[in-house]
This record gives sequence, structure tokens and C-alpha cells, in this order.
Amino acid sequence: MHILSNKKSIIAISIAGALLAILAWRGVFSVKNIAKKQEPAVALMLDWYKYALVAERFSEGYRPPVVARVYAYMGLAGWEAARPVIGGGFQSLAPRYPELKLPLPEPAARYHLPTVLNACYSNYLQKMFMTAPRSVEQERNELEAKWAATALKSIDSTTFLASAEFGKKIALAVYNWSATDSIGHQGNLHLYDKNYTPPAGTSYWQPCEDFPMPPMLPHWGEARTFVIKTEDHLAAPLPPFSMEPQSPYYVQALEVFTMNSPLSPENQWIAEFWSDDFPGLTYSSAGRWISISNQVIEQERPNVEKALETYLRVGLALSDAAVACWHSKYHYNLLRPETFIRHTIQPDWRPIVHTPSFPAYPSGHAMFSAAAAEVLTQLYGKKYELTDRSHEGRTEFKGTPRHFHSFYEMAFENASSRIALGVHYRMDCDEGTRLGLNIGKEIAAVPVAKLEQ
Repeated sequence: MHILSNKKSIIAISIAGALLAILAWRGVFSVKNIAKKQEPAVALMLDWYKYALVAERFSEGYRPPVVARVYAYMGLAGWEAARPVIGGGFQSLAPRYPELKLPLPEPAARYHLPTVLNACYSNYLQKMFMTAPRSVEQERNELEAKWAATALKSIDSTTFLASAEFGKKIALAVYNWSATDSIGHQGNLHLYDKNYTPPAGTSYWQPCEDFPMPPMLPHWGEARTFVIKTEDHLAAPLPPFSMEPQSPYYVQALEVFTMNSPLSPENQWIAEFWSDDFPGLTYSSAGRWISISNQVIEQERPNVEKALETYLRVGLALSDAAVACWHSKYHYNLLRPETFIRHTIQPDWRPIVHTPSFPAYPSGHAMFSAAAAEVLTQLYGKKYELTDRSHEGRTEFKGTPRHFHSFYEMAFENASSRIALGVHYRMDCDEGTRLGLNIGKEIAAVPVAKLEQ
């Protein structure tokens, strides 16, 4: 017998239809909800993190360690601004940092989450990018105004003003705490240290002959960390240095030389795809993982709590990895492959880009990518399909999107790309990856979830 001939079935279907209509009217169940429409607060976060990528790209002095630090404090500010508004017992990180003095929400005030975050991000980024070009500053003003106008369509002016004021206070508190870190704060203003003299010797890094810039951030290893203890993440000791053909240094330098003589089309693509860190042209190698996080947020459309946690953990991982990496770099002061190759294999050899003005071991790209990949894996799973479109449409280099099956796969390719680019030995990449994964695990273990009721 056909189901519609059954009177009870007809009644059941009618009741179900009525319930669905009620739920749709209330916004609990709808076609848009089924499609996981991006929450307004999450869409706002995406806008601000995309803006931050523009700001770091075009503002002078924002190299990877400095940028990583910007994203760590940004993630912390967003988390602490949103947490009291969301409710539900999500844990503050403030007890970990006694010098961080956060304002308390007003007991009688009503707060609108997008407005709190809008004011928080805008005020924070204005202070962190005080040297931004006028066009970048104008973009910030327009973005803040856009989200303010959107909010005022749905909330009253009293709620709007209270929300904006609370977000601004959180941003100021986090910025003021940042200012107490004398090494890290405003690192963009003192990137290169002319007073630092690298140790003398055949194994030690010296500025590139063709691009002789002073050492970049030689004391960054003393900057504040958020979770890790820097001394616990010193890179493994290097083997005894030798330029003899049987030494590991010669073997790995020869790998760099051979791979680049010439680069295969695939390796050329990989090298250019992950190179980043060309001021004015691309964002930094740390910012690259914010770009990847943005794409994950766009693809997953998580709730606001998970989006906030994503940006918080990725930012902390990038910053702590930067401090640990630079601590090891200037602890070992290992020369770059370019110098080794020109002394032992081919005197006129050059990598396809200028060698960076800081030591080789371990690789910063490897540490950033591994730390961020570990955090993202803990949040979104070991098997994760993503086509990275960070440089889609670029014509200055090959930024054609590449598809990956996990964050680890992305991290390992990012690390190895530095060999293809000609600026790192394999040992730099392998050790950077190991350290980055360990740092990511520590960041992923920091409790921020709801407290037990």
C-alpha cells in the first residue's frame, strides 16, 4: 500500500512539515543552516586576518619573526575579547601571564560579539602596524566602518558603544603587555643589528657577498614566548664541521647544488610556491600559515569558538617557533649553502634568490610550517584535503594552486622547498620540522576549552 494512503503517515508528515516551518522561521533549521553559512563573527575574523596579510606585506620591517609575534598577540586579543561575550566557561589565558592586566566586562552591559571583535582587531592592528602606508591604514578604517555599519542595522547604539569600548580596551591591554617585551616589541623598527659580529671561522655564517645586509634579529631568541621554554627547544648539536667530500656538510651542499643544476619544472614550482617573505611582493613565511588557516576557516565554516581557537593556537605556535628558531640559529651560526658551495664546489654559483641575512640552522620555514601544521592537525584531523590558493593568479612567480591531503604534507613540502630554493641544507629542514612539530604539540595541549561545570 502506498505510504500516502496511510492516514497516520499523512498526519506525521504534516506535523513534521509544521515543525520544520517553525524551526526555519526561528533560524534553527533552514537551507542556509544546512549549508553551514558563515557566522557573522567568523566572517568578520576572516576579513581582519586577510587585512593583516595585506598590512604585513606592504609595511616596512615585517619579517617572519616579527609577523609571527603580531599574529600571536592578535589571536590572544581576539580570544580574550570574545570569551566573556560567548560565555560557557571558556578558559582565559591571562592567568598564565601575570603582567597581562585585562579589563573586566561591565556587569550590566550588553555586548555584541562582532562589534567587540571589530573594535578589538582594528585598534590592535592600528598599533601593531603604526608604520603602515596610508593606503593600508585607509583600508583598515574602511573595514572597521563596514562592520560597524552592519552592526548598527541590528543593535541599538548603547549596545554598540559598550561593545566597541570593551573591544578597544582589550586591544589596548594586550598591546601594553606586548610593550613590556623589550626584545620583541616593535621589532620591525630594529631588524638589523650592525653591532652584532658573527663569530669568525670557516663554519660560521657571514653576510652574503652579493647582498651584504647586517644580521637580522640576532637577539630574537631572547624574546617572550607564550607557552614553551626556549631552552627546551634548542636544535640538536651539529656534526663536526668539515669541507671534505665525505663530510655530511659537503654531501648536503652537493644535494643543493645538484638539485639546482638546473631545477626541474616541479622543483621550480615548489620552490616558488613556498618561497614567500619578499616584502612588497608576498607576505611572510609565518603569514603563509595564516593564509592557509583562512582557507581552512572558509572551507570548514566552523563556529565562532573554533575559529577563535584556530587563530589563537596558530598564532602562538608561529611566534614560539620563531623565538626558538632564532635562538638556535644564532647559537650555532652555521654558514649557508651558498657560501659552502662557492668555497668547495663552484665559485660562481648562486641560488635562485638572495641568501637571507641570518644563519642557516635550523630552517625558519620548516619550523613555522611544522608548528602550525601540528596545531591545525589537532584541530581538523590528520587527513585533510586542501588546495592551497595562497598565490593563485600571481604572474611574478608560479603560484599555481597545489592540492594536499594533510597539513603534514604541506609542512614537509614547505620545508623541502628551501633545499630547492638553494638556501638551506637538508639538516636545516629536518631539524626545523622536528622542533616545529614538538612546539606545535605543546601549543595544542594548552587548555582553553569549556571548564567543567
